[in-house]
Amino acid sequence: MSHSIAAAVRQTPFVRFLGSSLSSSLVDLAAFALLCRALEPALGATVSILAATVLARVLSSLCNYLINYFLVFHSRSHHGRSATLYTTVTVIKTGCSALLVAGLAGLLPAAVPELAIKIPVDCALFFVNYLAQKRFVYAKGRAAENK
Repeated sequence: MSHSIAAAVRQTPFVRFLGSSLSSSLVDLAAFALLCRALEPALGATVSILAATVLARVLSSLCNYLINYFLVFHSRSHHGRSATLYTTVTVIKTGCSALLVAGLAGLLPAAVPELAIKIPVDCALFFVNYLAQKRFVYAKGRAAENK
């Protein structure tokens, strides 16, 4: 890839968003693994998995929010506003994923694994999530916030 093409790719918000999402996924998985190992002796397997899942997701979401705010969208919106909108978008996206996967699992033959349903659903939601974050969560300045 030529230098100018590589520079153009780095400047594309969508490519940076993809990188941010991948790095946040790594944080989520690493934190989950470490927390499971650390919490299991005190809490037992089931509770440690639940606690590790929630704590790792909170940590990875915080990382994702900050990377998106500063590096992906170069936002100038107030953190209170953008953090609230980020959380709202994340909760809605998670709910949509759960409902769509559950609904499609009920409509499709039982032989279709849930993961085979979840992957395309979450891929589609990834693009919707990008647009929602770009347009609403990290809008630059008052003019962009009012679009």
